[in-house]
Amino acid sequence: MTTRKTDVDFPPIVLFRGVTVFIIAPSRLPMTRFDPHSNLEEGLRNLLIESGFSKDIPLPSDVPKKWEIFDDVVILPSSAFVSKFWDSVSEPSLWICVAKSLGVERVFRKGEVEGPTRNPLIEPLLMGPRGGWAVRKENGIRYGYDILRCMWSAGNVNERRRMREIAKKGERILDMFAGIGYYTLPSLLADPSVTVWSCEWNYAAIEALKWNLDENNVQSQCTVLEGDCMETVTSLNLKVDRIILGLLPDATSAIYAAVGAMSEKGGMIHLHGLAASGEYEHYSNNWISEIQAASNGFEVHRAAMHRVKSYAPRWDHVVLDVNLIPHYDYE
Repeated sequence: MTTRKTDVDFPPIVLFRGVTVFIIAPSRLPMTRFDPHSNLEEGLRNLLIESGFSKDIPLPSDVPKKWEIFDDVVILPSSAFVSKFWDSVSEPSLWICVAKSLGVERVFRKGEVEGPTRNPLIEPLLMGPRGGWAVRKENGIRYGYDILRCMWSAGNVNERRRMREIAKKGERILDMFAGIGYYTLPSLLADPSVTVWSCEWNYAAIEALKWNLDENNVQSQCTVLEGDCMETVTSLNLKVDRIILGLLPDATSAIYAAVGAMSEKGGMIHLHGLAASGEYEHYSNNWISEIQAASNGFEVHRAAMHRVKSYAPRWDHVVLDVNLIPHYDYE
């Protein structure tokens, strides 16, 4: 077999037993990496030029350096595009420019979470036919929710993963502040034999929770308890093995209702709260004392304290894991 060289830019030609064979090699194009920061800066400069500005005008400092993208949504930080400078630009044009530059369809600006139902303050800047509904994908789980009416904390990702890792076969779990299913869904997906009672009183979160149960095919394993968990839980004769108290800044108000739902065999409570950095022991002791006061039939043993994320300067979101062990185990 011989190869014929030509001066023409054809693919290599091979002569095999008198048959001409063209070997077609894929063309090698230079790799280009999508740089969203450069894309956004270039898009904004073009928009300013179209609006009559000089091409050399410096961009204001409130052009964001970071943002969050999922689904077809970008959520900008609260400090983004807030200076008077942007009043000189058509507002719809600005948000369309941001969307195109970042490869999304909808643009929102972040706010804080307020009120007992944990409603987020999210400002819609460029909307679409889906309104605020979006779907996040995390650790193989799909979380759908209305970002204008329900909260999400990306910093809780490790705690959500941990709930899936520690849930055991056949466990009965009570999630007293379920939201859209942050900890309910990972627990259910740990094993088909796990069952969860999920408490929630925010209608938008309940709607999302039910959608998420269906979407992840675990609806048959979960009972949604709508309303104030202190009332719904105490009205039932629940006997569970694990209880999640995932409310910030403090979930201790639900301790008595939680302990009343614990199986006579005991189990574990995961109590979320805020603790000052470097003072975990102080908060842990106080919370254990409150649990002990509500747990006449149990010995209360601290298992671990987990740091979830930084919540504010000098304050951390933590989870205290506590084992409730029946007194008769010591007799």
